[in-house]
Amino acid sequence: SELISIQPANKEFNTASLCRFGQETVQDIVSRTQEVFQTLKTIQPPNGTAQGANTSNEKKGKVQEQLRTIRLLFKRLRLIYEKCNENCQGMEYTHIESLIPLKEEWDMKSDEKKTSESYRSVCDENKEIMEQVILKNRHLKEIIDHLRRIIWEINTMLTMRRS
Repeated sequence: SELISIQPANKEFNTASLCRFGQETVQDIVSRTQEVFQTLKTIQPPNGTAQGANTSNEKKGKVQEQLRTIRLLFKRLRLIYEKCNENCQGMEYTHIESLIPLKEEWDMKSDEKKTSESYRSVCDENKEIMEQVILKNRHLKEIIDHLRRIIWEINTMLTMRRS
């Protein structure tokens, strides 16, 4: 079978690679489950002929094989999950909710930032630099337009000389 089993006796995987492996396994489960549903969509009951029975049995076998593979993938995912939990025991756990900044806290911080002198000076400097960039862009556009006119005139003269 193409499935690779995890052998903890031979190799130790770090938690990050286990998580990546788990993510790939989940993606594999999802895609194979989609294949099962696609097969089930197209499946038709046997129509009484030998060919219809063969086709039906082939599709049934295919679905059963896909389901076996999915079952193995879920077993692999369970092993990965348990190994990750085992590796993470004793680590300090941070609640995910505490990592999300609340709107009130964010507003207070942004107000503090806006009132600081360094913030204002950086904003002014940014504004000046933006104005300089706009002016330089205009100047470059004028140069490009001028070069285009010169090239056009040269091409016109060359065309006139040939004819």
